[in-house]
Amino acid sequence: MFAGVMMAKPIIAVSIPMQKEFVEKIAKGEYEVIALVKPGVNPHDFEPKFSDVKSVNQAKAYFSIGIEFEEQWLKRFANQNKAMKIYPSNVGVEVINFGNMEEHDEHGHDGHDDHNEEEDSHHSHENGDTHIWLSLSNAKIIAGNIYEGLKTINPKGNYESNYQALIRDIENLDRQLKEALRGLPKNQKFVVFHPMLGYFARDYGLEEVSIEVEGKTPTIKDMMEVVEVIKKENLKIIFAQPEFSTKTAEFIAKESGAKLGYFSPLEIPWGKNLLDFAKKLKELYEK
Repeated sequence: MFAGVMMAKPIIAVSIPMQKEFVEKIAKGEYEVIALVKPGVNPHDFEPKFSDVKSVNQAKAYFSIGIEFEEQWLKRFANQNKAMKIYPSNVGVEVINFGNMEEHDEHGHDGHDDHNEEEDSHHSHENGDTHIWLSLSNAKIIAGNIYEGLKTINPKGNYESNYQALIRDIENLDRQLKEALRGLPKNQKFVVFHPMLGYFARDYGLEEVSIEVEGKTPTIKDMMEVVEVIKKENLKIIFAQPEFSTKTAEFIAKESGAKLGYFSPLEIPWGKNLLDFAKKLKELYEK
């Protein structure tokens, strides 16, 4: 029992499962890696549990990624665990600003003057689209930041070959995604409840139509405008996010005749999650 305690691996804490997957692929068992936000948990209003805080208090390092809870909690973590170094894995990623995305204007989300913003806003997108890990070009940047962080934590660590293998995996996934999406019209629209796939859409020439915009609950008028877009464009599916209530997406699917699908940005394996999404899109629009 004593030997087990002595042999315990040092802990690295991360925000989301994709980072955990990347750290584990590069460090290959050197660390116990703990992701705070789990699949099925809303990352936008996440609050760490006592068990999460306890784990972070024992961590050697923390890899952040720029999601909302970090703004408040990283300072607390650093104050409670002064030996822990924080490494931002989102450095160098260009964040999409929702205000510059045309698809968020085309179905009438123009100010929401007819209801109370504070009542309807259950999370904030002041920093733009935080789902940066759903882009393969961003994933390469995230992988590079994790690699550099691990080298700083343990300069004697041999991470180069593992890092390069991960980059090759990402590049291979890019080829698979392009093949899976081949044949879809340029700017093919797809509907999501919560804006989460803007980076993916940008990278592969697609267009995301979001029911919810900037964290605000859509009005009936907003929802019916989305229904009209779906009917006019003959869109086949609405992707709800398991981390949110699906009632609005279910209503729009029923009114428009579109199918209801599900996509979680937190699911792992990360690559399989994106490839399954691409294949589902292609399958529906080939019919």
